[in-house]
Amino acid sequence: MKIRYEFVTGTVEVEVSAEMAALHMELDRIEYNNNHKETRRHTTLDNGFDEKEWLASDEYNPINIIEAEAEARRIRAAFAELTKAQRHLVSKMFIEGMSGREYAESIGVSPAAVSQQIRTIRKKLKKLFVNNLNYS
Repeated sequence: MKIRYEFVTGTVEVEVSAEMAALHMELDRIEYNNNHKETRRHTTLDNGFDEKEWLASDEYNPINIIEAEAEARRIRAAFAELTKAQRHLVSKMFIEGMSGREYAESIGVSPAAVSQQIRTIRKKLKKLFVNNLNYS
């Protein structure tokens, strides 16, 4: 019977008697069982997650999560009140990071007109948020 040994540099097969092969397999089984017995209760399940850090974090605080969801609803409701052109302006400048001058050139207006549109949007959003906070 052949016993196969695998090394980093390659594989070696050794011809042994049936009695030696049985002894080798028995020793392998005993070694596996001992390793399993020693390590099965010592395996960590935390994946590097620090429980104290989680408990101290405001990120997982249910109250903060509920408040953030309510705030997101108010923001979506306020943006729904903007016109399509106003939403496009906000998207391009504040989400995509386009400058006022670039936006003005892309739609063919002066930068001053874009600044005025931004002031109008801010006033409208401020008014909507004040009203939403009073009725929430």
